[in-house]
Amino acid sequence: MQINYLKLAAAVGVFSSLLASSAGADTLRMAYSAAPSTVDPFKSSASPTASLNEHIYEALVSRTDQPLLATSYEWQDNTTLLFHLREGVTFHNGAAFTAQDVVYSACRMMYRVDGKKNMLTSAMSPVTDVKVIDDHTVAFTTLKAYPVLPEKLKSLSILSASQADFTVPLQYDNTGDCGITRYPTRAQFESGEMANGTGKYTLESFANTGDADLVRNPNHWSDGGNWDRVEIRSVKNSGARMAGLLAGDFNLVENPTMEDLESLKDDAAYSSTSTPSWRTIFLILDVGSEQAPGVTAADGSNPLADLRVRKALSLAVNREAIVERLMGGMATVASQFSPSYREGADPTMPDLTYDPEQAKALLAEAGYATGIKMELNVPNDRYINGTRVAQAIAQYFTRVGIEVSLKAEPWSVFKKGRKNRDFGVFMYGWGHPQGAAQMISYAFASRNKDLNLGVSNYSNYHNADFDAAMEKWAVETDKQASHGYLQAAMQVAVDELPGIPLYYQHSIWAHDSNLTVVGRPDERTFADMVSPK
Repeated sequence: MQINYLKLAAAVGVFSSLLASSAGADTLRMAYSAAPSTVDPFKSSASPTASLNEHIYEALVSRTDQPLLATSYEWQDNTTLLFHLREGVTFHNGAAFTAQDVVYSACRMMYRVDGKKNMLTSAMSPVTDVKVIDDHTVAFTTLKAYPVLPEKLKSLSILSASQADFTVPLQYDNTGDCGITRYPTRAQFESGEMANGTGKYTLESFANTGDADLVRNPNHWSDGGNWDRVEIRSVKNSGARMAGLLAGDFNLVENPTMEDLESLKDDAAYSSTSTPSWRTIFLILDVGSEQAPGVTAADGSNPLADLRVRKALSLAVNREAIVERLMGGMATVASQFSPSYREGADPTMPDLTYDPEQAKALLAEAGYATGIKMELNVPNDRYINGTRVAQAIAQYFTRVGIEVSLKAEPWSVFKKGRKNRDFGVFMYGWGHPQGAAQMISYAFASRNKDLNLGVSNYSNYHNADFDAAMEKWAVETDKQASHGYLQAAMQVAVDELPGIPLYYQHSIWAHDSNLTVVGRPDERTFADMVSPK
């Protein structure tokens, strides 16, 4: 029925398509699958919000390691990171970009509006000073070695200090006070009054629905944006997004379903693009609690505490079938918790085995041939085909003798349960914009506030060898040595399985066939990854 509906939408949308074409090829209309929540660049790193804000604001370095407002950077010593800034850059309001703007932006990131943290408040806690060396050189000083700082700062959007009142010279402190007596409010950002970055596009309007209109910044330091105008709309329902594409309301839409893509195969007017992303889809298992929420065994124990049970769960999953049948080949089988193609990961790590008979044998050996009951929790509106994948996993577990109850909930509900540690087993996805160690450093390391490790250890996993490798990684500024510590920790995690890697998600876009789309591994949808053929 869906394919017929889409064809009907295409037929009745011919007139709409002609009208859209008359607006000119210089306008790009995109449909996001989730709504941006704000144009305050410091409040959220969620993909739709970050995708919108990247049009308006720029960081020192891009998420894919391209120079933006910094032309280069280096560690001056183990605790001093020096950035050399691009000259000749202006903000949308005409103010010149200097090192003082970097200090101001760092202060704003640390400043808690209504007492609430910003997305880098914790990540920047090791930073003790941000200092102007000259107009185009700025130094970040840390309490101790903090080699992941360049990766963290890829999320530090730079604002103009002309938007605040303060005593010159600006003095950084880690509360964000910095002697600043006026910061922009969220309302001022979202009205466009203070949405003042150096990005390729300026904000024309932003609605509380997440819809936004942008226009090309004619004064950008590069050649500027690909489009004179960009219109972003948020359409949660995949069928509605595809209908909008076929009707000519959109030129590009995010996250089409496999059925949607199948419907486009014979239509020369449309195409699709798939790009391997940095996101791993995996299960987290509560291996360290006496009782894992939602998981029971006949003897009253926590079966997930037994390595043989965890290995059985991994052996029960047919990853190849998930990738080929459910994802239409638009995913990559996971061999570890980070994408194997992410810099720093070991690309030679072998794929995880599928062997349900061995899984049954391990469960019997552990004394759990029967009697395990498990609730599998999953967000039903977060990941491509996420609910269908969770249904398949539940079936795989059932086939080896585990009684599974699938609980699929909206993300808004799921994330509260996760935060409250209500789940013994849950499916989750983690992007790795900060490198291949990002997920395991947060999810499996023992809590270490000084090194920012173990912040999201919902598995309650603790392993001395793993922690030793991650603690060395956390302070190692030599890149190759750092990769070695990461790979050692990753091997322990794969051997011990406090979670179960499933696959690496691909980002998918459906679009007009007269467009060239160069997808990004960070899953963001940005106007300038699209260009006319």
